[in-house]
Amino acid sequence: MYINKFYKGSTMNKLLLVTVLVTSSLLAQSSDIEALAVEKCGSCHLIGAITKDKLNNMSAPPSWALSKKVKDAYSNRDDAINFIVEYTMNPSEEKMLFSHKTKERFGVMPSQKDLLSEEELRAVAEYIIDN
Repeated sequence: MYINKFYKGSTMNKLLLVTVLVTSSLLAQSSDIEALAVEKCGSCHLIGAITKDKLNNMSAPPSWALSKKVKDAYSNRDDAINFIVEYTMNPSEEKMLFSHKTKERFGVMPSQKDLLSEEELRAVAEYIIDN
């Protein structure tokens, strides 16, 4: 009822309502993507709450380091996201962006092709690049 009364008001009220609805939708999507990133990638790449247990069992470079390396290698955001998606689906030592020392410590990431859809990988890649 309040929304109908509000919506019948001025153009400014209508714009405000649309802005609130769009923002709410984007925030919900963002938290869903963050939850997906934490669930699927967090234990290896330290996404989400960092605990002593996670630090002691870290099995891949942390997401912030991954983001930095990819951004350094690919200045275009879409290229960076495409690299993460491609590498996650088809990883190889030749494609790795980290130093030999990092490769020795963590090895080559196992393919996530059968664990995440390409759409999910793209959403997580965007999350990693943007955060």
